Amino acid sequence: MKKLFEHQWGGEEMWYQEAERWANKQKFPINHIALAIIAWLKELWIDAKIDLEMKSVDKQAQEIVKQWEEEEKDPFKNPEIIVTPSEVDGLDTIEIKSPWSRE
Repeated sequence: MKKLFEHQWGGEEMWYQEAERWANKQKFPINHIALAIIAWLKELWIDAKIDLEMKSVDKQAQEIVKQWEEEEKDPFKNPEIIVTPSEVDGLDTIEIKSPWSRE
């Protein structure tokens, strides 16, 4: 008695795994052609997913940069830094004023 079974261990089964399983059940000339086409489509699909994710990351990075630029424009968030030369060479006097103080 011979029983064949297939089981997917955890996670969601991807379309190419289903297709590979289907192709393996086909007869000789069809299974090799189908497996080759599936492997090619899998590479294209992975490349497209990577490109999509990279575009998403680039968009998120642009939003973060815009947010940082807006925070830098807000005068109440950034202290005023005044650098003046002192009597000692190479040693400047640094004065930091908070934007919320009235001095």
